[in-house]
Amino acid sequence: MDLPRFDQPPAVVLGLGQNGMATCRALGRVGVPVIAIDSDLEQPGAQTRYATKIHCPDFQKGGPGLVATLIEIGEELARQGQKGVLLPSGDLNVQIISEEREALDPYFHYRLPEKEVARLFLDKKSFYKIAMERDFPLARTYFTDEDHDIEKILEELSYPALIKPFQPNAAWRETFDTRLFLADSAEMLRKLYDLTYPVHQDLIIQEYMPGDDSQVMWGVTYLDANQNPLAVWTGRKLRMYPRGFGTATLAESRRDSWLAEETVRILKDIGHVGYGVVEFKKDQRDGCFKITEPTGGRTWFPHSVVTASGINLPHIWYREVLGESTEPQTEFQEGLKWIHEERDLKTVMLYFLPEKRLTWWTWLQSYRGRRTYAYSAWDDPGPILNSVGRILQAGVNRFQRLLKRGGDSEAVRVEKSRPRAMDEVLLAADPTVGRGIRKVSVD
Repeated sequence: MDLPRFDQPPAVVLGLGQNGMATCRALGRVGVPVIAIDSDLEQPGAQTRYATKIHCPDFQKGGPGLVATLIEIGEELARQGQKGVLLPSGDLNVQIISEEREALDPYFHYRLPEKEVARLFLDKKSFYKIAMERDFPLARTYFTDEDHDIEKILEELSYPALIKPFQPNAAWRETFDTRLFLADSAEMLRKLYDLTYPVHQDLIIQEYMPGDDSQVMWGVTYLDANQNPLAVWTGRKLRMYPRGFGTATLAESRRDSWLAEETVRILKDIGHVGYGVVEFKKDQRDGCFKITEPTGGRTWFPHSVVTASGINLPHIWYREVLGESTEPQTEFQEGLKWIHEERDLKTVMLYFLPEKRLTWWTWLQSYRGRRTYAYSAWDDPGPILNSVGRILQAGVNRFQRLLKRGGDSEAVRVEKSRPRAMDEVLLAADPTVGRGIRKVSVD
């Protein structure tokens, strides 16, 4: 493997999606050399100038192929007298590094909790169980394990409620074109249970918290090896894709002291060290924030807003792992907006304008104030130029398909993809067709 010569330990970023690219920028701009690994070097994030890119065909699969690539990089760095710092950007990366840490130890520095703790972030069911045992703030949640009582669950739940597989299997994907269903009554949920349980027995049933996208907030921190918080940041989503159940497309930094303290408390309680995020949603029924999802050991999707607002978490991570002194940081610029150019355009066009949640004027007004962007950067234009090119090409391809189909619309395609043997109207989150919530019927 032909790598440049490094005069300091390089950061090795796993993944060149949007958040991996943001890590490359955060480190490269302060002079840290970066190696980035991915299987797709044509995507927008891979066009960043702030990394030496390595192609790994098995990156998305993980396993032996990724480990072999990492060891090859590690051996080359060892010949230079260097030991890289691993910074994952996805759950699969965390799993591979955590489970294969003994093989990677000779070549890399990293900061992860014990294997059992790392598995909690990858196995949300186990996390939910611990959250309930330790009385973390959480919407009422049930699992369809061996001794579950569906009638008791139906009676105890408040509605609306969602039902989804713990991990969608092949049978689920072949039967349904949605990752979860939402029911607004016990009768509806019972029909959904009867429909889904024969297909997938490992289900999660959970109360759904009403509220728009802006009720979702994050606490983000970095805990050193002794669980001391070296940084704490809080912010919120403003829009997401798919609407109601997706990742942020418009977000902003927003100070919330309770959220900051609760994030640190929860992550310390489960034994976490390193980079950690807890996502909460404000339940409109009681005004309380409740956990929706934890993330640990890796960067999370819109983390460049943390860097842009004044806390360079990837650099703190890099320095702490190398044993360099790092002063705790909790001050950041409030009200800074982060915009994902591709996805926010998509969510506005698919949801907010058609559903009249926004007008053209209020859409433009939503971008007022200080801003930072997922791809756009004057000092690193490659990602946004690539993204614009992909959007234009997708538009041309779509237009050509419509001409070939005689003007057949997306709505017709969606209608043709829906299950037919159904008679009750229910709601489903369906990112596969670009509509976060849509109506289907159930037999």
